[in-house]
Amino acid sequence: MVSAARRLLMRRQGPWLFEGEESFPALGGLRCCVQIGDFDEIGRTLVIDGTVQLSEVIDPVYTTSLVFPAALLAPSRRRWLIVGGGDGAAAREALRFRDTELVRLVDVSRVVIEQTQALIPSFWAGCQRDSRLEIITRDATRVMAEMVDREEQVDVLVYDLSDPSTDDITPFSESPADDLYSEAAFRAASRCLRPGGVFVAQMAELSQLQWRAHARGRRLLSRVFRHVHSYRTHIEPFGYSESWILASDHEGVGDPTREVDVDARLAELYTGDATGLYDGAWHRQLFTLPPWLRRTLSEG
Repeated sequence: MVSAARRLLMRRQGPWLFEGEESFPALGGLRCCVQIGDFDEIGRTLVIDGTVQLSEVIDPVYTTSLVFPAALLAPSRRRWLIVGGGDGAAAREALRFRDTELVRLVDVSRVVIEQTQALIPSFWAGCQRDSRLEIITRDATRVMAEMVDREEQVDVLVYDLSDPSTDDITPFSESPADDLYSEAAFRAASRCLRPGGVFVAQMAELSQLQWRAHARGRRLLSRVFRHVHSYRTHIEPFGYSESWILASDHEGVGDPTREVDVDARLAELYTGDATGLYDGAWHRQLFTLPPWLRRTLSEG
């Protein structure tokens, strides 16, 4: 059952395995509540401020949808920057691409990083011990600014953040990610990308009921990147269609459903087992939006 605010009301098995509050001085003392528990429907789950972020059941669909389109369309996957992603799942998948040399994960929450490693090891699958992974617990805005100053660039930049706070969904709370969904942050992200690099961001619910947050993010990204594409899939335990936005100045991202042979690229580049998780047909349907939604976003 999902409430009007799109918060899950599910059956938890026993007490929380972890429950704690974390404060972020770099974000003006903003606080958040982090919880980990076992749920009947979705397995072991990370919850932040009462909202499910990732669970054992959600992980395969959500994480491949976030990471694979950008990875398969990018000319190179040598260097990655993951903004957020403190649960480790996006880093796990990035490290499974054959040409990956460095994954820099920047998340402000040390608690999320440490507790998911301890209590939900499937999210990380041991990748925290991979020498190619660099974990930084700082404000990502500052880290990106420093990268711009150093002219340090990556091939793929992934925003794996909590949803931005909005008047219609979270009117009484702030998100640690709010500043990262601004045009200034998107411009900094673009300057952290090499020519041809690909940016992808989780961008909240995209449905007939809730589309404004996505449309706002798309509008801002369209001011920064030449090619911007919305995509989504239904995440059953969420009770709605989660969405992402892919953006790049690379001409190969002009049409994300035609510019790449997904099955051939997976066989060539991915060292894990994508069977049942991702293929060309699934990739194409992710980017296939109904006419009313395409019109809404174009007008939005």
